[in-house]
Amino acid sequence: MANLTVKDLPDSLYEKLKSQAHANRRSIASEVTVLLERALGERATPEEELLQRAKRLRDRTPTRLTEEKRREALRRGRA
Repeated sequence: MANLTVKDLPDSLYEKLKSQAHANRRSIASEVTVLLERALGERATPEEELLQRAKRLRDRTPTRLTEEKRREALRRGRA
């Protein structure tokens, strides 16, 4: 596997990267890899794959929750 060194990275960009990595519970190196994969279209991240699967399942679900059904459920105490 190759190594990459980035020189003269602005401090503000590094702080955003560091914050995003922390929020995603990844190392900075892993976060950079994920961002590069997304930008270059290499592969979907596990989160993106999960969202795609959820969308496909939602699209196959015959009944969607309408506002009327939601209000009825609230009225019956099912929220």
